[in-house]
Amino acid sequence: MHEMGIVYGMFDTLRDIIKQNNITSPLLSVTLEVGEASMVVSSYLQECFDIAKEDTEFKNTKLIQKEVPCIGRCSKCGHEFKVKENDRVCPICHSENDFTPIDGTEITISEVDFEY
Repeated sequence: MHEMGIVYGMFDTLRDIIKQNNITSPLLSVTLEVGEASMVVSSYLQECFDIAKEDTEFKNTKLIQKEVPCIGRCSKCGHEFKVKENDRVCPICHSENDFTPIDGTEITISEVDFEY
């Protein structure tokens, strides 16, 4: 389950953000943008986050996940389209499973909310 590794990596990044910005107030929430094609199972990520945060400074932090659609560029006609929404079929030339993902493969911390 690579979701636990993602959570621990996120904790390291959050600690860096806190240190670099001299933040002393508790972290209320962290928002992650999770790409549809990132190979992350949202429910597993939430479960890992809830388990891993228990004995840390993030024990009261809420995880918010926002799904980012996978956008693909058709290898035949070059059209960019939402892969899942179009069942992996280019809506212009109708080629199936013949695209390069150009967005929606990443996992990014997009927002952190601290108590004031």
